[in-house]
Amino acid sequence: MTTATAGQTGTTKTNSATAETVQSIYVTALRNTHALEKQAAQMIQRQIERYENYPELTQALRLHKSETDQQVTRLSDLLHGHGEDRSLLKDVVTQTVGNVAALVHSVTGDEVLKNLYTDYSVETYEIAAYTSLIALAEEAGHSRDIETLRLSLKEEERMAEAVFQQIVPVTKGYVAREVRGEKADR
Repeated sequence: MTTATAGQTGTTKTNSATAETVQSIYVTALRNTHALEKQAAQMIQRQIERYENYPELTQALRLHKSETDQQVTRLSDLLHGHGEDRSLLKDVVTQTVGNVAALVHSVTGDEVLKNLYTDYSVETYEIAAYTSLIALAEEAGHSRDIETLRLSLKEEERMAEAVFQQIVPVTKGYVAREVRGEKADR
């Protein structure tokens, strides 16, 4: 009888430790994605303010800025639902990195092209992050979070496609403006 009880207690402790570990990984990923989305929102806003010659790209960015703001709120709500809060330090660090990257791009002659590449990279990174978050939510047993995460994933997939569709027209528009001696960088 003692052996059976000890075995069950050991299994319960192992299951509990496993659940805590999975929960910790999930919450950390939520925090990281929250910080990433806040950085993305700032980056998008800076681009919207600067672009003069690329109305289709600006329109896509405006739509996605609104979605990104909603994603930040959704992630905050998920974190709060798990008794957690966002990481202020991660928010500050990722926003600072985003600001530095934007500053570097803004002093180059081909700002719009570099931002376009960055935008596409960020969107595919976010797709990976939300795909991972969905798997983590499943592992952690948080099925109620999955629909929220899938909504954000669909928004990121749509924006990645929208940015991808802008690569050729923006690149050709950039070249045409440069050839005519017009301001092409933004």
